[in-house]
Amino acid sequence: MLTERENMEMCWNHEQPEWVPMINTAAQMIITPEINDRPLFMDGTDDFGVQWELDKAHPELMTHVKPGCELFDDICDWEDYVKFPHAKEIDWEPARMRTKAMWAKKDQLQGYFVGNMGAFEKICAMMGHVNGLMAPYDDEDAYQAFIDAYADYRIEQFECLKEYLDIDFVMMHDDWGNQENMFMDPDQWRQFYKEPERRMAKAAHDLGMHYMHHSCGYITQIVPDLVEIGVDSWHSVQPMNDLKMLKETLGDKIVFAGAVDAQVTDAPGATEEQIRAEVRRVIDTLGKGGGLMASSSVMFSTVPKVDGIIDDEGKKYGQYKNLHWD
Repeated sequence: MLTERENMEMCWNHEQPEWVPMINTAAQMIITPEINDRPLFMDGTDDFGVQWELDKAHPELMTHVKPGCELFDDICDWEDYVKFPHAKEIDWEPARMRTKAMWAKKDQLQGYFVGNMGAFEKICAMMGHVNGLMAPYDDEDAYQAFIDAYADYRIEQFECLKEYLDIDFVMMHDDWGNQENMFMDPDQWRQFYKEPERRMAKAAHDLGMHYMHHSCGYITQIVPDLVEIGVDSWHSVQPMNDLKMLKETLGDKIVFAGAVDAQVTDAPGATEEQIRAEVRRVIDTLGKGGGLMASSSVMFSTVPKVDGIIDDEGKKYGQYKNLHWD
């Protein structure tokens, strides 16, 4: 009988697995404070000195930048304020030991690390969202230099994560889309982000890891670009995207991950049957022939018990021997 690890690896390799891998039960997220992209569920400061705070009225949500604590407002000044930590200067032995305990079922589950903020989200955190959106118009060269340096910073982390923690894949997180469109013109994304993203994907591959990118929102226009530059998987895959077209045209080239719409499962009053029906929709739309790893589109539900229902329905309904497509 296949392990969750083996079944998930079949999906990475574009083979039809025995069942749809449910990320939260097929893989172990490796959390290590040696990399502090943002304080999680508490007030605090990240590795760059940005101050974050929790919404006390909604402690289940992610932290946000404390108002008025942006580091700078002119992209031309970024080198005066941004000092990239060097992963190779960290003592990774404590992380190695923690990971060994955390990932006790390494022979059965894959392990992964989430890079919780990509270059776009980080520059918006450092400068404020409006200044971050305007930065490429203010100075293209300075903006590109920051994104390139950020990719270098991440690649050094990948090397340490593989050497000391021996993870199977990295999930980089940069939300490029909103409910209706991208935060930037697709050609602007190609100008500034495509090549750094290619370098990060290649670095992961060279180290023997798969590369997954999480982006919420509408990014249909650039999914072919992600395939071209070697991104193995796109996580979030929300239904405002043209999922039927993407599955038909790219389903054998990229793994769709997440896809269970949190706007359905986490909605006030959502019933268990509505949650289960949403999981079935995802499998029916994206599961044919493999190429689907399912979870909440936002990684983890903020509503108690929802993730358990998602995982249970995915494991029951997602048995390929019982699935049929017209």
